[in-house]
Amino acid sequence: MSGWKRRGFAIAFLLLLLYFSAITAASAVSAVVVSDVKGLSDYVPRSHSFTHDGTLKVYVEMQDVNHVGFVSVDFFFIIEDAKGHVVATDTMKVERTNYRAWNDYVVYTKAIPDWWLYGKYKLGIYAYDRVDDVKTREALQKIEGDRSSPENLIEGGEFELGDVVTKSLSDSRKEKTSIIFFVHPEEIIEIEKPPEIIRPPKPEEVKRPVFTVTDVSIDKFKVKPGETVSISVTVKNTGIEGTEKVTLLINNEKEAEESVTLGFMESKTLIFHVTKDTPGTYKVTIPGTDIVRLFFVEESQSQGQGEEGTGNSTSSSTLSEAGASQGGSGLPIHVFGFGIGIAFIAILAIVITLLRFHFYGS
Repeated sequence: MSGWKRRGFAIAFLLLLLYFSAITAASAVSAVVVSDVKGLSDYVPRSHSFTHDGTLKVYVEMQDVNHVGFVSVDFFFIIEDAKGHVVATDTMKVERTNYRAWNDYVVYTKAIPDWWLYGKYKLGIYAYDRVDDVKTREALQKIEGDRSSPENLIEGGEFELGDVVTKSLSDSRKEKTSIIFFVHPEEIIEIEKPPEIIRPPKPEEVKRPVFTVTDVSIDKFKVKPGETVSISVTVKNTGIEGTEKVTLLINNEKEAEESVTLGFMESKTLIFHVTKDTPGTYKVTIPGTDIVRLFFVEESQSQGQGEEGTGNSTSSSTLSEAGASQGGSGLPIHVFGFGIGIAFIAILAIVITLLRFHFYGS
């Protein structure tokens, strides 16, 4: 039986491997923040930074959704703020006939309300390919068979979009992705220079990778010394598939670097986490671009107080130790040392008493 068990485990492992391989090989859904969309894979990328009363516009494309000329896709959109709170949920449905392309797209727009907090936001996108390919083909074949009869050919028998057989959400092919965007005060947006407009070339026109930085965003405008700033850099490849390095400069000095691999017309957002202890203005740039972003490290209160602040901190430290020794929430080390001394004296007294009983009793 042990041999059969091992063989069974091997078969189960192989099936799981094939299952996850199929998931990995499945087509994905992609999303890009845009200012204008003219058609399939024809859009103008824009900055990921927005102000209150602005409008978020996202181009979402799903691959391999054309089933014998029919498309039926459900999209779900969930927006979370920096604290993980869901601030918006929306749904969109795409149903149309399309014989020209295997992929299809939708444009999602969302007005930025004035009650949203400043900071980083995450847009989660979930797409479900609803068309039941097998049953739809069977329905088409049945109608084609009916047309062979002259009377049915005269009467019609067209296959309309409403006749497409769809699956339930749980049985549909599911794809997901997410993008990061930022809500800033207006004064930060004025500092930022808009990225260069990129028009997608045809694949056959480009024989090498062409990486372009389409957006650089910072989640905080003013921070305290030692506080982390998240800098997102969005890169797009308008050439053939390849790998390039993205370098982050702060005050013209190299801060970080990361390699990224992209296919034709693919985009990716890299997140760099930066911490600065010295107060001042920091300029963020990317080599090869004209994009400039700024953030400021403010002086802490302790630094502004000088020697007087130092004296106050010492007094506070002394007071805190005195309060702790009088039964506060924290116990200083000398309290524990005093307790250990009492315990040692008590044990020593017990040992002496036992020795006296032993000697006098004998």
